[in-house]
Amino acid sequence: MLVPVLASILPAFLWMILFYRSDRYAPEPGKLVARTFLVGALVGAAMVFSLKELPFKMAIIYSSVFIAPVSEETAKFLCVRWTVYDNPEFNEPVDGMVYATAAALGFASVENVIYVLNSWISGGAEVGVMVLAGRSVLSVPAHALFSSLWGLALGWHKKRRNLKSGLMVAAGLLGGMVLHGLFNLFTGKNLFGGFVFLAFLGLSWRMVFILIRKARGPVEEKAAGSG
Repeated sequence: MLVPVLASILPAFLWMILFYRSDRYAPEPGKLVARTFLVGALVGAAMVFSLKELPFKMAIIYSSVFIAPVSEETAKFLCVRWTVYDNPEFNEPVDGMVYATAAALGFASVENVIYVLNSWISGGAEVGVMVLAGRSVLSVPAHALFSSLWGLALGWHKKRRNLKSGLMVAAGLLGGMVLHGLFNLFTGKNLFGGFVFLAFLGLSWRMVFILIRKARGPVEEKAAGSG
């Protein structure tokens, strides 16, 4: 079972590299990003085992659209808030997005292992590979996209520290939960619909990130030139 476990973790790791390299002007310390990824994975594992102990079973649609988005986004948010938020390296809005995606992808790596292993054991290697392929391009990056919304707001709040920025964090967290729930609803009914929804979110995220980077770029370059 070592092969499917490693294969399940690999997509989250590759997506993390992609997100990390997007911040080319002032990249965060690799150790700090890796630690946030690991904390997200540990919290994901803790949630998986704790949910197994629930004395009742909820309807799948209710659990995936309402319970999972709220509990998972809250857990990932707390990973960042308690692990890296107070670190001096966390000092810009884009940093919030980087650390949020790190926690989210760590969380997603554990979730991926559970889904792929269950499919592999119950349906064989072919089914396991199909689930792995689908989740690698849908569910894993989706976790990062949803969390980047409140991550950006959290980074903004650290610079401003006022009521407005605090409300932005709450709005970002709520927005991440809503988008997460919609994604689960769409993929539960129609896989193609979920893919289109995620592609739209990905393009929107990229546009926002480019605008932020362009606005910050001249400042970074000017600072580097003056140094």
